Amino acid sequence: MSSDSSSPQRPASEQFDFLIERIGALPLDEILRDLLRQSATTLGVERVGYWSMEGGARSIRRDLQYYLSTGSFDETPLRLESKTYPAYFGALNEGSNLVVSHDSMADPRLAEFRSAYFTPLGIASMLDAPVHRHGQLFGVVCHEHVGSVREWTAAEVDFARYVAQWIALAVEIDGRQRAEIALRESEARYRTVIEHSPTPTVVVDMGTGLFVEANESALRFYGVDRTSLLSGGPADFSPEHQPDGRPSAESAKEKIAMALSGEEPRFDWTHVHGDGHLIPCSVHLARMPGKRSERVVATVIDRTEQTRTEESMRRALEQERELGELRSRFTSIVSHEFRTPLGVIMSAVELLRNYFDRLDEERRSELFEDIHQATRRMGDLMEQVLVLGRADAGKLGFSPVPTDLAALCRKLKDEALSASGSKCPVTLSIEDDLSEAEVDEPLLRHIFSNLLSNAAKYSAPGSPVEFEVKREGPELFFRVADRGIGIPKKDQARLFEAFHRATNVGEIPGSGLGLLIAKRCIELHGGSIDFVSAEGEGTSVNVRLPLC
Repeated sequence: MSSDSSSPQRPASEQFDFLIERIGALPLDEILRDLLRQSATTLGVERVGYWSMEGGARSIRRDLQYYLSTGSFDETPLRLESKTYPAYFGALNEGSNLVVSHDSMADPRLAEFRSAYFTPLGIASMLDAPVHRHGQLFGVVCHEHVGSVREWTAAEVDFARYVAQWIALAVEIDGRQRAEIALRESEARYRTVIEHSPTPTVVVDMGTGLFVEANESALRFYGVDRTSLLSGGPADFSPEHQPDGRPSAESAKEKIAMALSGEEPRFDWTHVHGDGHLIPCSVHLARMPGKRSERVVATVIDRTEQTRTEESMRRALEQERELGELRSRFTSIVSHEFRTPLGVIMSAVELLRNYFDRLDEERRSELFEDIHQATRRMGDLMEQVLVLGRADAGKLGFSPVPTDLAALCRKLKDEALSASGSKCPVTLSIEDDLSEAEVDEPLLRHIFSNLLSNAAKYSAPGSPVEFEVKREGPELFFRVADRGIGIPKKDQARLFEAFHRATNVGEIPGSGLGLLIAKRCIELHGGSIDFVSAEGEGTSVNVRLPLC
């Protein structure tokens, strides 16, 4: 499968910077148009639409559709009923509600659309991202890719989710503004508005500092009955201090005074629910109608879902930054690790091709050995990348069986000596009876081939390497120690990061994957790994695995 488009080139936060000031200042319809257009352009998707849930999620209605090829919008409503498309609605109500379909025609969740929808329109792949409001599925952003089958990347899926979160924020702000406008529309109807508003709304009397009115939404928001709520004021349903450090009682009094003076302050606040948990919220205050009124209307918006969305966005951005750094290190390591052996191979091949008859047998053997070693070096790197990929995907199997651990460790020692050309002598020390050990031999080979290889690689020729194996209670204890270049202190915290190498390795070849692979294999055994190292003095790596 292949994709006709490229992943987003800039972080999603930068691509939507233009919306920060527009949300709340422009109608929701214009914000939706901006978001759908941006999503279609960035992902290279022909059809991107926004659908809203109806009737308690029994149906879904298309509100707006954008077409990339024509740059036009379609506002023709289209409604889908759950009874007609049960498989698709089932997918929307499962897990994270995200529907990622690389091959729509082969996806059983979308089988109901094949003949009447996908085939006529040439839709090959779909990516539906949920829009949540107050913890409920509120709508869906539907990306319909036209053409050949498309393999959605993780970055593209995250981008689609990010777009949905911005729509959720726009819808939430739009709802909040509508509630506030409705509250001020008419002096004569304010009590009706308060009583029936879906937004928690209370009235505070400045003279007593107590709540004197509250709608049903406010009672649910505070989690108390009407009598309890009206016997207290804002400070009684708030923590002692607000997140800015100010006392709640002092800050509330100040904000109420601002409202009575004619201002309409909007601010973030933290309330305490009846069960004790804290509720992050936004509060809007306005003076009650009437020139002599000493009462203030407070509308409260629960920001719990918004806070979660913002935290999700923050984590997504952090992951994106980490991914960018990982990609950069990967490119640097792989390009170096392939360029050097490829240069060796090309040079050797050129010499053999042009001067084969003039080279003596010994020189030919040396060149063939150079080719063999360079090819092996590249093969080892690819094998490490594949092993790590399987481990991260959860596809690296773990099958422990009773094993002659002493014999296996002797083999590992001999293989390490052979692989390094006996650069460093390896002393194997085996204590206790290890006949009860149950391990996964392939995983153990990944662990200690990497540890023994590193010990020899970063040590001077002839420097001894110690390989110790013994039993410590219910655990197997392994130690691989060398007297090599050691690990600088500033690099030790990142030792198990992919493609990260210590700053003192110089021109010593390596991928930065060996220790991470070893750690993954150790974790599959339910074990642990730690190390002690000092630059210029050597490194001792300790591995502990359950005995069985």
